[in-house]
Amino acid sequence: MTTGNEKVFHVGVDVGGTNTDSIVLHPGEAESPHRGIRSSFKTPTTADVTEGISLAIDGALKKGSIDRNQVSAVMIGTTHFINAVVQADDRNLRKVAVFRLCGPYTRENPAFFDFPPILKKIMNGHVAYLDGGLEIDGREILPLKEAAIRQECQLVKEKGISEIVVIGVFSPLDYSGLQEERVKKIILEELPGVDVVLSRDIGQIGFLERENATILNASILKFARRTIRGFMKAMKSLGLSCPLFLTQNDGTIISAEQAQKCPIKTFSSGPTNSMAGAAYLAGLGTNQGDELEAPVIVADIGGTTTDVCALLPSGFPRQAGTWVEVGGVRCAFSMPEVVSIGLGGGTKVMEDENGVVTVGPDSTGYRLLTEGLVFGGNTLTATDIVVASGKEQIGDTSRVSHISEKLVSAARMEMKRLLERAIDGMKLTADDAIVVLVGGGSIVQMDSLKGVSRIIRPSFYDCANAVGAAMAKVSGEVDMICITEGKDETKILEEALALAAKKAIEAGADPNTIRTVSIDNMPLEYTAMKAARLLIKVAGQLSKDALMKPLDDGVPVEEYEEESSVSTSISAISQKEKDPREFTNSPSAFTDIRTYKPEVDSNGTWWVSEIDAEFLATGCSVLACGGGGPGYMIYQACRAAIQAGHKLPVVDIETMTDEKGMVFGSVSYGAPTVTSERLPSGTEGASAIDGLLTMFPGAKPAAMLSIEIGGMNGILPLMHSINYKTPTIDGDLMGRAYPRLYIMTPYLFGRSATPCVQSDGMGNTVAVLKADNMHKLERIHRKAALEIGLFSQMAPAPLTIKDVREVGTLGTMSLAWYIGRGVYQARQEKTSIIQAILDANPSGKLLYTGKIVDVRRYVSAGGYTEGRVRLMALSREEKEFGETSFTETRDMVLPFQNEYLLANLQNPDGTEETLSMVPDLISLIGSDGFALGTQDIKYGVRVSVVSFVAHPHWYTKQGVATGGPREFGYDLDFLPLGNPYYEPKRVTKEFRASA
Repeated sequence: MTTGNEKVFHVGVDVGGTNTDSIVLHPGEAESPHRGIRSSFKTPTTADVTEGISLAIDGALKKGSIDRNQVSAVMIGTTHFINAVVQADDRNLRKVAVFRLCGPYTRENPAFFDFPPILKKIMNGHVAYLDGGLEIDGREILPLKEAAIRQECQLVKEKGISEIVVIGVFSPLDYSGLQEERVKKIILEELPGVDVVLSRDIGQIGFLERENATILNASILKFARRTIRGFMKAMKSLGLSCPLFLTQNDGTIISAEQAQKCPIKTFSSGPTNSMAGAAYLAGLGTNQGDELEAPVIVADIGGTTTDVCALLPSGFPRQAGTWVEVGGVRCAFSMPEVVSIGLGGGTKVMEDENGVVTVGPDSTGYRLLTEGLVFGGNTLTATDIVVASGKEQIGDTSRVSHISEKLVSAARMEMKRLLERAIDGMKLTADDAIVVLVGGGSIVQMDSLKGVSRIIRPSFYDCANAVGAAMAKVSGEVDMICITEGKDETKILEEALALAAKKAIEAGADPNTIRTVSIDNMPLEYTAMKAARLLIKVAGQLSKDALMKPLDDGVPVEEYEEESSVSTSISAISQKEKDPREFTNSPSAFTDIRTYKPEVDSNGTWWVSEIDAEFLATGCSVLACGGGGPGYMIYQACRAAIQAGHKLPVVDIETMTDEKGMVFGSVSYGAPTVTSERLPSGTEGASAIDGLLTMFPGAKPAAMLSIEIGGMNGILPLMHSINYKTPTIDGDLMGRAYPRLYIMTPYLFGRSATPCVQSDGMGNTVAVLKADNMHKLERIHRKAALEIGLFSQMAPAPLTIKDVREVGTLGTMSLAWYIGRGVYQARQEKTSIIQAILDANPSGKLLYTGKIVDVRRYVSAGGYTEGRVRLMALSREEKEFGETSFTETRDMVLPFQNEYLLANLQNPDGTEETLSMVPDLISLIGSDGFALGTQDIKYGVRVSVVSFVAHPHWYTKQGVATGGPREFGYDLDFLPLGNPYYEPKRVTKEFRASA
């Protein structure tokens, strides 16, 4: 029993698009039937968000007769800040200067380049490339140069910019904060009063995504500060003196002070609030050590959509992948993995002339109360079906009495099917799940659900979002890369957990309540020694000290003034004047793919465009077989080169004569994790090729060639062609991606790999003139790669044009282009993406459609990432793409060593049926048509497994021995896929202009 003025109550607020909800929670009464909720209140969201929050809080306090002196904290969840970015609101977004601490690196991918045009115009103020940055093992790339930093500050001052981002390569690993913090100190000495945002405070490893998130955060700082101070003003006007917290994207909270510095961490807290609130209300997964009887899925059903998310045993939602898009910008921050479907209380129900009943996705949305039948309107909605079924007494029930039982039954079955499909899509096993239903539209669930053991609709289900805000915890996170070779891995993990706990305590968590939320231990690929990336999150209840802090931003309530919105150099743009093309960074977004033709001149030279590069990137991901490295950055670098006026020619080898010139190329060599952080300088490949040229006096580059067509390496020669003024030959030396230097087609025919040269962006160059065998050559270069930072470009011995004719896998750039075009055309026409891929490469076969339910990774003694990914089959009803006739129900397991090696169906008796194996290609295709690398696979993702016949070079005796299953440790005879090989058709022939 609470007496006197003891501060015990939490007030939770969630600002939604339609309503603002508020609840009063007593955390000490969590075990009571009402879960500690004393009152709830709902009010329409107002144009002035602060006004709506005031009404909601005041209403909840009065309804529960709560003394305002007894409120210990207010927690608010809002999408107010993200809306400014999504809408490109130039009244509240400001120009930003970016200081990159990178040495020679990252220049191939300029800051702001992958922003949609309208956001780039608003935000791009200044970019500086400065010495600094770290290698993966903590060594400095280059020491900071203070004079250069101060010089850039003066340029920023001249431009009138007051928001500055500082981002250093591998700065999340700089635990002492030496580099970014030191630069911030110098900036503030030169420019007192400016806002400086450090990337290490915003995101995790992944340079481009972390930089983008930090830029958005900086651009919105003043707007966020003004808004949060408005929240504080509202609290003061209500007589509340307790601290204010805002909910974060991951389901935890930060103080108002911290939120004013990092508003991006609150961008998408709404869905997380609902999921966490549902878990709390249902009493599931909220205590450390809880043993759940079944997987828990939350379905938040509103007026328009249903959001479905899986809960971890900790009670937190399962998180999405390593990056998300905000306003068309790739960013790195935690967000729940949510599947949304068009089912809600206002969803329209339609019956055609043949009696076929459909439910959604169209909806009346917030107009339900005027357009739904039971509310006097003329539209049949899901709510009307509920009333007609006799499950609820809402509105005027007589207005649905004419609806036939057949229509009601068909609509109910369709709503049931939609929910079942969404729920099953979130499950990781075939076990029945517990489903918690929340949201005002959850009344549409009326029937039992297949694959669900128990359905819970808890009390206060219609305000779970505000409950999630009120009971949110404080978290601490660690993202670190550890060299584990010869070390006690248990001790490393303990130290990382202690560091995460320290961060949580500093953020306001009670040390006695801190529990582990998640541990992700991911071995690094392609390393010559054991190393792993650790991502750890812990969380705890607010400490008494944190709750004792008074509401105080240093501004007396009577002195609050609205800060004027400082306009950018772009004049205010009205929504009506905004071109939809300004909101996307996709070159093909507003192109009719059916009629698009690449530019091929009368000589047969294909001049690659930005759209061609987009197609190539997608096609190369499919041919990568899980390897090849992430292609997004080289694709963007290619676009930047085209925009800068560079020409990128591709030719068929048939148009070339066997002249004396030689064919060169390079391949990325290192770990994808490093590639994503220490972005290339753009000079690595040229340094390696220049090193080779010194060994061939008088040699002249006649053309460039992909070493492997998979992933980032497929597009790489286009960039080299700029440096050497040469065309790129349509082809490569693998026809796919392979993880080892010696698994290339020239070496099947006795060509030499040496001399072989490796170089980093600093100009450090390693050459092996001769090695007694290919395995020795591989080991030497792996060791060198570790010393030069685990990312380099490798240039093997050049070939003559005659050699390429004989040993190359030709036409593969065209093949990648046709695959990519097929994917984009299928998206545009809403047809089968998988069929489009198979049409582009008729040698292919769909092996499986399923979802990832298990991933195991480890690093072998040779430094290769090995593992297995298990897939569970999808039913025909839940497929979104692929052949509808595919009916396999067995699980599939795909072993991998950087690339996928086998595709094995699992029989009930424990035996396996192999459907495909190397050297044939095996690829996992996501629902968007982009293939998943082995570094991208994660639980719950839906994929189709497609296999293609390898080039005939790999079907030779030497080809099978070099690239077949035995090379990777499997005592298996090669089992061909069974389809014929099709020579790729050429872009240069189909689209060649008339002479």
